[in-house]
Amino acid sequence: MKRGLKKFVKAAAKTARVYAEDKKKTEHLLDEAARKARREKGLVGEFADDLGAVLRLLRAWVKGRYKVVPWKTIVLALVAVIYFVDPLDLVPDFIPVVGYVDDASVIAFVLRSVRKDLEKFLEWEGEGRWQVSD
Repeated sequence: MKRGLKKFVKAAAKTARVYAEDKKKTEHLLDEAARKARREKGLVGEFADDLGAVLRLLRAWVKGRYKVVPWKTIVLALVAVIYFVDPLDLVPDFIPVVGYVDDASVIAFVLRSVRKDLEKFLEWEGEGRWQVSD
């Protein structure tokens, strides 16, 4: 990861920890991310399914339905969501094409980092165990 991007991700990790400790704030962030993903479907592109899974994982964690996710995964997932939502990240989103390349880089990095935990969540979700607690 490039130096500037790495620095920005590190700063976002601090912000992500603040969000992780305030579940109402996290829910608001997840709502914003879902709205942006719907609004900019084409820009999310190849990450649409994985980003959706990350949002569902975080929402299940916030609601206390899915508790077996490591803290590091929560923080990294929140980094991706914060970076995705923030229009003024390393390369502002209003710059055509390039503004979303850095978002894709961060999301790809996070997805690689949390892949195993995301797969466990998808398995749990596929089994429908989350419906029992509703």
